[in-house]
Amino acid sequence: MRRFVGKVANPLRAPSGLLKSVQVFTGNGTWTKPAGIRRVIVEVVGGGGAGGGAAATGAGQVSVGGGGGGGGCAIALVDVSSVASGAVTVGAGGTGVSGGAGNAGSNSSIVLGATTYTGIGGFGGNSSGAGVGVDTFGGAGGTATNGNLNIAGQGGCAGIGTDSLAISGAGGSSHLGGGGEGIIRNIAAAGGRQYGAGGGGAARGESQAAVAGGAGTDGVVVVWEYE
Repeated sequence: MRRFVGKVANPLRAPSGLLKSVQVFTGNGTWTKPAGIRRVIVEVVGGGGAGGGAAATGAGQVSVGGGGGGGGCAIALVDVSSVASGAVTVGAGGTGVSGGAGNAGSNSSIVLGATTYTGIGGFGGNSSGAGVGVDTFGGAGGTATNGNLNIAGQGGCAGIGTDSLAISGAGGSSHLGGGGEGIIRNIAAAGGRQYGAGGGGAARGESQAAVAGGAGTDGVVVVWEYE
């Protein structure tokens, strides 16, 4: 006796709603919706801030920089049924300044319909100037706007020095990780190592020239595309 069990779905056919494709933007551009896409998840990471530089030092003096802050990230689920394309901006990482505070990272964004989803760049780390006992703050992490989940970047760490020791602050990570390492005096400052990461601060022992902190890394915009 045969039993009727109803229709069986074709296992080779992707059911509606599955992830179909991914577009990754590491520079400015335009997102164009592929055929059949109805929803996207956007991940928007701002640029990381640069670490603080170290000032020129004299005899018995040291100088340190704080780490740059990581870029913020906006993550959002967006219905793009009525959206054909959107402008994408990828924020640049901050650049270091010799003997001064690092520059902030720039914002990243994607515009879909009437809404702009933004990851705000991290702030640059500060510089202590030269002295016998010094310390300085790291830069704050960037925030984000309009995401279903807005993730702040990690703040950079402080730098500290005495008459015989100088240690710079590590850079803050974005939610992807990768903040630049803190260093001991006279080693080259470390840049960020992942999208949106802050650069590490600089450190100088006695009788050294001024130097810049490590650069922050550029942000990224990722669009996950669903049926």
